[in-house]
Amino acid sequence: MTPSKSAKPTKSAKPGGSGTHSFTVPAIPGDNVVSASGSYTKMGTARVKVTVCAKQTGGTRQVGAVAVAYNASGASKNVGAVVLTGPGTHSCGTITFLFYTAHLKVHSFIGNQGKIVKTGPILTLY
Repeated sequence: MTPSKSAKPTKSAKPGGSGTHSFTVPAIPGDNVVSASGSYTKMGTARVKVTVCAKQTGGTRQVGAVAVAYNASGASKNVGAVVLTGPGTHSCGTITFLFYTAHLKVHSFIGNQGKIVKTGPILTLY
């Protein structure tokens, strides 16, 4: 099964500057099975620390959230939080990216048997 197309990307209200910024990942339209949030902290011009958390809120097999950091050349790296054990459980992931400070985007997803079957709208944080 191929992933469904997500809704139009959304943009954050404020571009990220220095300090710690919290975010809420947009919900997957039509599904109430995952809630996700996190934070990021830019550390100078070369590093960003990103935390993303996902909580399973409904009955489905797998859910998660992904934060993708990009460098100025367009290359990307990601950190994810995946929940596999059932409603009410949660998971978080944290990583510090070096030289991946050009863009940060997040979205949530639903999986089935190890494959992503539906994604939520992408939130562009900066």
